[in-house]
Amino acid sequence: MHLKATLIKWLKLFGGDTRRAIIGYIVLVLIAAGGGVVVLTKTTLTWLTQIANIPTPLWATILPVLLCGLYAYLKTRQCRNPQKPPNTQEELREEFGVNWNNQYKKRCLRCKWPLKYASEKYGPSVFFCSNCDCKHALRDVNGNLMTEANAIEQLKRLPTSGST
Repeated sequence: MHLKATLIKWLKLFGGDTRRAIIGYIVLVLIAAGGGVVVLTKTTLTWLTQIANIPTPLWATILPVLLCGLYAYLKTRQCRNPQKPPNTQEELREEFGVNWNNQYKKRCLRCKWPLKYASEKYGPSVFFCSNCDCKHALRDVNGNLMTEANAIEQLKRLPTSGST
């Protein structure tokens, strides 16, 4: 018991001294840093005043504008062409000139992005990809144009690749 009491006494003494030393160092550093901040602030203010009084060269004006324009272009391009099409885990099969998923939704052959109707001048059998701007026409085995409803009807009659 005597050894335990001595050990606790020494730990309290050491912990108290360490705490006082740490507090002393923190106060000393804060006082020194306060003086350093004043000198640094005055030097920085003088330097900024000198920089502000120098006339700006033309390239230094044009460069930020070009960099902002490049950034905006790249962000727009990234938003328009995302890296992965939605639901890339689903199994696709190629029939009638497009890829089809299990819910009979059309997908682009190139980027596997969902297809949308083209304008009315192309007809009901032409679709386009809003990601890569490809046009796809639904055609049967003889090369004749077909509508989406006819293609889905024939897809339902075709055997799937997983069945034998």
